[in-house]
Amino acid sequence: MKKVIMVILLLLIGGLGGFLFLRTQVTPSFNKLSSGEKWQRIIQERDEAIKGAVRDGVYKCCIEPPCTMCYMEANQWNNYQAGTCACDELIAEGKEPCPQCERGLCQGKGACNGEELP
Repeated sequence: MKKVIMVILLLLIGGLGGFLFLRTQVTPSFNKLSSGEKWQRIIQERDEAIKGAVRDGVYKCCIEPPCTMCYMEANQWNNYQAGTCACDELIAEGKEPCPQCERGLCQGKGACNGEELP
């Protein structure tokens, strides 16, 4: 009976050790990433944060995918509150959106600022 319990304990400990080892392999520490990998992780997490802000109703962008300018810095287009976007509301009020949204709206979508796009 003691042998069975020892085998079970060894399997549990080994399984836990294996799980912890694999977990560290899947999500390495940020400090251990290369510069390029750090940049990719930051962009990925920024984009996930923007999706969350959209779900929460505080990021009301007018382009898809949403702009990143309003998320990353406080400015006049987000009422000086980084992490939010009011460009959709600004357009509805007849005002200009942030420069990133304006570029996104103007790319290949007919007339923009009174000029026809090719």
